[in-house]
Amino acid sequence: MKLRFLIPLLVLIAGCNTVNNPITDEQKLIVKGEAVEVVNGMIQAMAENNLDLFLELVDNSPDFSMSVAGEVYDYNGIIEMINQVEPLVERQTFETKFEQYVVVDMNCFIYLWKGKNGVYMKSGESTVYENYVFTYAFRKVDDNWKLFMGHESFESELPFDLDMEADEYDEDQD
Repeated sequence: MKLRFLIPLLVLIAGCNTVNNPITDEQKLIVKGEAVEVVNGMIQAMAENNLDLFLELVDNSPDFSMSVAGEVYDYNGIIEMINQVEPLVERQTFETKFEQYVVVDMNCFIYLWKGKNGVYMKSGESTVYENYVFTYAFRKVDDNWKLFMGHESFESELPFDLDMEADEYDEDQD
């Protein structure tokens, strides 16, 4: 399971960092300050169901990739999906349980969020995900931060017990 998350992370790092030059703690603070602003704007756009604000932060490029609800979208695909969903959603809520900013270099950062996500439909229906997770990778494009890769998922039950030793699992299968 850890390998499933390692490969996308390595792709994200490779997509951002063309030269492996270490950055200083001061430079990391500068990027993180900008990152906090960008992420707050992205979450505000999702909370208010503001498609225009959201699209200002998305990179319209062949590199763009987004995984949501088991599907993988390119830029045009995510626009199509958003256009289908946007008229149905009134708002979303986000309660942060965990967040992390990973500064890759001066032109790339990764944001990881876990928390409670409420989705409220115009029909009055709602769904609340207690443990929703998203990972967004941003890079600078023409001096603006743009989302170029993202993944969203929610907690689901695993088909095995992580506390069980491998030989115990084999015995249970017999």
